[in-house]
Amino acid sequence: SAPSRARQVELGLTARSRRARPALASAHRGDGTSAEAGQGLECAAGHLPGDDPADRGDAYWNIRFVYERKQAAERVAVAYEQEKAVAQEERTLRRAQIDDGHGRRRGGEVDVDASDTGANDTPSLGAAQTTPTALPVAAAVGAAGIGTGLSAAGQAKRDAALVEQKRMADAAKAAFCGPLRPFHTLLTAQSTTYQNWQARIMHFHFQKQKAIAGACGEMGGFSRLVAHGTGEPDGLEGEMPSIFVTEYTPADLARFKHFAVMNRPYSVVQMLASPELMAGIVEDYISIAETDHMMMRPLPNLASFSEPAAYNFGYMHSHPGTQRIISQITPLVNWKQCQPIGPSPAILHINVLRKLTPKWNEYSIALKLNDDADKMFGWVLEMWGYSIAAAELGIVHKVLTDFQTEPGAQSRMSVDYVNQYYIHHYTYGSEYRLDGSPQGVNQIGEWSLDKRHYGGAYPPRNLQLPPTTGHSAINFAPKWLAMAWNEASAKIATWPKTKAMGTVGWRRESPTDAQISASPLASAVVGSSWTWGGVSGLAFNAHGLLKTPWGEGKWGILPATEGSAEAIFCDFASALHNVKFDLAAGTFVSRRVGDGETVQGTREEGAPGAFCAAAKAAAIIIIIIIINNNNNNKGIVREYSWAVSVAVCMASTWPKGQT
Repeated sequence: SAPSRARQVELGLTARSRRARPALASAHRGDGTSAEAGQGLECAAGHLPGDDPADRGDAYWNIRFVYERKQAAERVAVAYEQEKAVAQEERTLRRAQIDDGHGRRRGGEVDVDASDTGANDTPSLGAAQTTPTALPVAAAVGAAGIGTGLSAAGQAKRDAALVEQKRMADAAKAAFCGPLRPFHTLLTAQSTTYQNWQARIMHFHFQKQKAIAGACGEMGGFSRLVAHGTGEPDGLEGEMPSIFVTEYTPADLARFKHFAVMNRPYSVVQMLASPELMAGIVEDYISIAETDHMMMRPLPNLASFSEPAAYNFGYMHSHPGTQRIISQITPLVNWKQCQPIGPSPAILHINVLRKLTPKWNEYSIALKLNDDADKMFGWVLEMWGYSIAAAELGIVHKVLTDFQTEPGAQSRMSVDYVNQYYIHHYTYGSEYRLDGSPQGVNQIGEWSLDKRHYGGAYPPRNLQLPPTTGHSAINFAPKWLAMAWNEASAKIATWPKTKAMGTVGWRRESPTDAQISASPLASAVVGSSWTWGGVSGLAFNAHGLLKTPWGEGKWGILPATEGSAEAIFCDFASALHNVKFDLAAGTFVSRRVGDGETVQGTREEGAPGAFCAAAKAAAIIIIIIIINNNNNNKGIVREYSWAVSVAVCMASTWPKGQT
């Protein structure tokens, strides 16, 4: 009555969780009540029933990361039977394809990866009846008497995916391409403005490269796996196929020190546990991608049934010093077994993903809750969780250096780099001076292309390309990336209008005296005072110091760009403003970065800020002196002195002729 071993792996049941099995077993039999199922899930509080909460060994295993507690009683009882039917359907289709010649190798040998291993089914169900391929997929399923247990929408999604898979096989056969091993691209994401615009660009270039691959391409279906609220749609599902799962709550993320990447393994766990969510995935292989991945050329299936493929992350160095951390997570892994890989980009068989995901999730949690591990592994911690889990399970990846590239401003990428790698991962910004030289380490460039600039707004269309001189001229990567962004934003009809800046204007450093002298605009502005939206007191002081009625700030020079004259930035009160001056008219217009709010200003005569401060100081001194000499007159003197100082200040700000 206990779940099969394959099912235990899927649910994340480990040797440390045997005490939770009876309730789950009764749920799988279908005779467990909601109370029984709920009792079996009481470990959602962070430990198994009867365990000491301080027992960190069991606390790391948490069944809530497989099912939400409120959904478990409804899903567990039917999930197993649904998977049986789904697996039977898939095996029937594969047998039909094999009989039609689609599953044979070039030498006529049957492709065992696609037929004899029971790929994409859990558990193995034995032989299935062969269905003639002349029948439509839905009719073939019906003829075999198979019921999937999916909802109507889920069944429709699966039928469409199977039809598309057969279309690809027929096209490949007609083009004499040989056997294909199509993979499904799984784009892991959260539903934020920051990741939504990246996902839309990624999906655009995925479709472009899939079309270029043609009949012999192995790029199959596409799903954006989205952690969003409690699994509700976000509006982009009409543009790209999307699977929505529950994301961690703010309380959960606080436990994980607000490391939102923890949603990735959690999302995959939820997806694999639900046949309904898996309805549109019929391929035997999965390619895991991220929103900031740009496809540069068609991606083939780089994996095999027993050997996944992953990128070689040069900054993941396993060494003897990491053994201390690894041993706290699992005693079964030696540091030498840990490969420099993460879950993305990676291509792996669906059975391997099912086997790996529970421990990937479990060990990522364990590492994040371990202060020593968190300090050592930092932002690649979840990738280490994947690597350690793979090592423990004996899953050895093919480690590839040409899977993707992560270039920056210092790189030297020729035009041909797009034919040397499959993916451009723009995890680093490209920062250049306008003369084409790199701006420097940890510096924002005068020309800057960085995804982090667009955390709250979409990047605008038609971004200015990098300089054509200096080092920039021998590094094609930033130019290609900017053009790829421009191509996608131009061709996605619903790309929103945005008030965010382009690639110039992000560098905001106070100018030196030499820079001020070299700029006619800065030379005219320094030492002057202006109103801001009718409020007096905006003063451009030396060395980029800005005085405002709302506190001190910083001003500097925004160099001229294509179609835009030199301007001044004014940053104060936690906001950035780009200011364009009309010196002849004595006016300016400021546009706030981010929301585009505009403010107008006018030049003030004289230097009222300093003059008023001096007048007020003098008035205070006069008050103190006279009060000391004659206490009886202190009220009259105080009012008179302040009245004089205010009048002088007001007069100094009025235009000439009105004083």
